Amino acid sequence: MARIHHAPAALYTQASTSAAASFIRHYSTSFYLASELLAPTVRLHIRNIYALARIADEIVDGTAEALSQPACGVQKTLDDYEHTTLAALDTGFSTDPIAHAFALTARWAGFDRAWTVDFFSSMRSDAPSAKSLPLRAYVHGSAGVIGWMCNAVFAAHAAEAGRPLTPEQRAETDAGAYALGSAFQKVNFLRDYQEDTVGLQRSYLPKLTEESKATLVAEIREELAQAYATMHLLPLSARVGVVGAHDLFAALNERLARTSVEQLKTARIQVPRAEKARIIARALPRAARLR
Repeated sequence: MARIHHAPAALYTQASTSAAASFIRHYSTSFYLASELLAPTVRLHIRNIYALARIADEIVDGTAEALSQPACGVQKTLDDYEHTTLAALDTGFSTDPIAHAFALTARWAGFDRAWTVDFFSSMRSDAPSAKSLPLRAYVHGSAGVIGWMCNAVFAAHAAEAGRPLTPEQRAETDAGAYALGSAFQKVNFLRDYQEDTVGLQRSYLPKLTEESKATLVAEIREELAQAYATMHLLPLSARVGVVGAHDLFAALNERLARTSVEQLKTARIQVPRAEKARIIARALPRAARLR
């Protein structure tokens, strides 16, 4: 059988985006399920974003140390990865396949370079012995800018399909995407409270009490509602997946609302698989009804 020859650039890029998808599938079943609801092009780019974010998380969350990287070298490793990523944004190529895939998305969707810099700034504050950022600044870099990145992908896809967002619509959906990213991060703070405080020695939510937990749950509900109010502006190719992710985290937030702080100190609360499946199944009709 004759060998099929592929253009080297296309083959390398395809392999890189496949690596990003595989990485996400191994690390987050909920996100992977929600991303399946996106149109293929949108799904590819969203997974490229989250794969890079996941690698940065792994550098500072203990994987590097577990694989014999001394704690004092973790920040340098993250710095090096930021330089690799920024170089990929400049050139459109990286020997690191995940950075290459991320750069493909960033250049296609027109990311602001500052978003990537802000993201790594938040990740750097998670390195051992690093100075913590104020919570608002941390959430901005770790989650808010990720929302902007995702919305840039949705907007670029809509423009390519001949249905570009107006400037007013882009501003509204940017605000909604930022709120959604913030809500997701705050849900993660509560869900991962035991791991963060005991395992990683971090204090995103110092002195968590029932009262402060209730306040945070209410903030999350408000941000989820703010995001949901803008989702009708998204193209259906993106809207279904965003609604699915929103609903998964909303369900988790309600479970966290019913969980005591003492329980959060010892257990990681999750949405059961059967409920996740029902939420994903409902996403398409819910998204289609939005006007």
